[in-house]
Amino acid sequence: MANYNNIGLVNHCKNALNLRTKYMWGGVLKAITQSYINALRSIYGCQSGTGYDAPRYEMLSKLAKQGGWFGCDCVGLIKSYYWARSTGQGGVGSPFAYKLGYGPDVNATTMYNNAKEKGPISSLPEIPGVIVYCRSHPHVGVYIGDGWVIESTLSARGDGVVKTRLKDFKWEYWFKCPYIQYVNVPKTDLHIENRKFKYAAKARKEPKLNSAFVKRYIAGENTIIEVDSESYDSASGYTYVKIYGKDEWVVKSSL
Repeated sequence: MANYNNIGLVNHCKNALNLRTKYMWGGVLKAITQSYINALRSIYGCQSGTGYDAPRYEMLSKLAKQGGWFGCDCVGLIKSYYWARSTGQGGVGSPFAYKLGYGPDVNATTMYNNAKEKGPISSLPEIPGVIVYCRSHPHVGVYIGDGWVIESTLSARGDGVVKTRLKDFKWEYWFKCPYIQYVNVPKTDLHIENRKFKYAAKARKEPKLNSAFVKRYIAGENTIIEVDSESYDSASGYTYVKIYGKDEWVVKSSL
């Protein structure tokens, strides 16, 4: 299997946001066709709650006739990335989507159980590409950083692949997907956006000054600062934000 990583997973999920998608239990982000619908319905049933009851089946069938729609469930969004071989496109047109050997075919709970690095959601690291997980009602999403999640859901949050706030759902745990690698986000991947945030300027401990990030540390109460970029440093575990219009970095400890 190709060496897929967390950055690729995040980019894959962001690309999925640009597709027209619907939630399909058991789906792996493949084009919605009648044969695809029938295959999944035969596995998961047609009763209420399966996603393939009569009204849902009729709606999906209409989309199949239209063309240009894709379907997946929550864990299928993740599997559609590492089931891609070298294309990086997962289930989107991939002839390998159902073949084992390109990453195991597991459900959300098994993926969580197989993970070696995990913890309660209260300890969620600011690492794009970690998986957020709800065990009481098995569901997963991909954390992309800055309090945002990309998930495939059939709920009040949407129908298909959507971008939601971490706080919009009662996520219980986080884990690193055991089937991809985790690498540091390059500085060239900094998210640039001029906007104002409320940061707690005082972190748990004062970082070392004159590092690759911090030139001045601002201690004190919560303050409003305008930032133009941010970067996560895995070595220290801090996220640093750059003050807009100044060559200074401060520690982002909370929103």
